[in-house]
Amino acid sequence: MIIITDSFYKKEFKSLKKYYTFDDLRNSIQKTDVSSVNLSHLGYENGKLLKLRIANKVSGRMIVYIFNKGDVFVPIVLRLKKDKVLGENLALNNKKAKDLILKMMDLAMDDIKKERYEKI
Repeated sequence: MIIITDSFYKKEFKSLKKYYTFDDLRNSIQKTDVSSVNLSHLGYENGKLLKLRIANKVSGRMIVYIFNKGDVFVPIVLRLKKDKVLGENLALNNKKAKDLILKMMDLAMDDIKKERYEKI
């Protein structure tokens, strides 16, 4: 199951929906075993963060949080590969990226707690 939080939709997906659909996100998430990069937990004990490549006409990168049970995926950050600030270096060693990931994780977890999300 994929959970699209309000914060992800408004802050990440809405501006890129001309490039990607929810099906594109779903297809990328289905390939987590082959194309993902495991990021450290950053204090979130109930799952792990993964960086995924979005293979599409327009290449992109996405950070998803996977709850420990492995069947609930929460997109956190979505960027075009050509994004000058984060697209090529959406990694924890990039301070701007790390700050963004932590901020979006906090917003996503708050949305889930307050039931502000949609399941796709």
